[in-house]
Amino acid sequence: MAEKEQSFKERLKGRMSRIQKPEKKKSPVRKDHSKGVAFLVWSMLGTIVFLSVLTILLSVNTRSALNDINAHLFSEEDTKQDSDFSIEGAKYFLSGFVHEYVNVDDTPERIEERKNNLKSYMVQSSELQDDTHPFYDLSGLEGERILNESTLFDVKEEEAYKLFQYRVKMSNRIEWEEEIEVENDDEEDDKKTEIVTKNDEKEQTLLLNIPVVSENGAFAVAAAPYFSEVYSLKGEITSENEESESAEEYAGEELESLQAFLVDFFERYASEPKEELSYMMAEPESLNGAFVLDELTSIKTYETKTGFLVNAEVKFFEEMTNMPYVVFAEMDIENREGVYYVKEINFN
Repeated sequence: MAEKEQSFKERLKGRMSRIQKPEKKKSPVRKDHSKGVAFLVWSMLGTIVFLSVLTILLSVNTRSALNDINAHLFSEEDTKQDSDFSIEGAKYFLSGFVHEYVNVDDTPERIEERKNNLKSYMVQSSELQDDTHPFYDLSGLEGERILNESTLFDVKEEEAYKLFQYRVKMSNRIEWEEEIEVENDDEEDDKKTEIVTKNDEKEQTLLLNIPVVSENGAFAVAAAPYFSEVYSLKGEITSENEESESAEEYAGEELESLQAFLVDFFERYASEPKEELSYMMAEPESLNGAFVLDELTSIKTYETKTGFLVNAEVKFFEEMTNMPYVVFAEMDIENREGVYYVKEINFN
């Protein structure tokens, strides 16, 4: 019985070994990694954009800070240069230069002397210290030029120097010889002649423009000066009073109380010390009893965004002598919850 069971098992084992197991095939379906790749790419792009924007902002901010620093430094340097430049000193320096430059005559000795004197006023550059510079060339000169009068006209601020403008009155004069007949008492003799010296003179007034630089309190002429026409300094400038007078005067409900305030104010202004007026005006001042208020002879009131502009003609008098004293006041007045306050007052 045991032998039968063993032979059965062996036969079964043999059959099993003859059965071929199918090979496992790899699945043709792959996992989808596109979302992860896309996320990674967009993250990298976002990081690059963020860093780029941050770099630009930092660059702009740094440049702005540098510009502010440079502007501050240049401003301080310009202020220092302006404070070092003495207008009075420059005027004294130029008084000799104007005299030397304008006065010219045609003698060779004087021409050479003038050239050397002018060179001492000019900046120490190879160009302006060169004897052949056109500035010193007076070839063909005939006659002379004489300075009659010079006055400082204006000083203009240029980028590299200050331009001093002198109004100069000068005469151009030229001498020439002429042969003329002279009276002869003896009619039988030939006519007599003699040589006389005559001169023509022309006076003119021009602006002499002189560029000037300064260093360590000393001065030099920066370039060749030049003449130009004298221009007018008159201007059509409208005064603030005329502008306000063209506006419509205030006639509202506060007019009466405002006028009462003005009378009270000027009474105190005339008689009290300035400390007592601190509650009435921003910058207290007063006549401190030197005069007494007589009357407000004229009051013109204009409404502004913050209160009122008042032009007042105020008459005071000196108590002992009764001597009158009249002032014209322009006042900027605020209404602070029913209380008037003088923000600014100007007298003219």
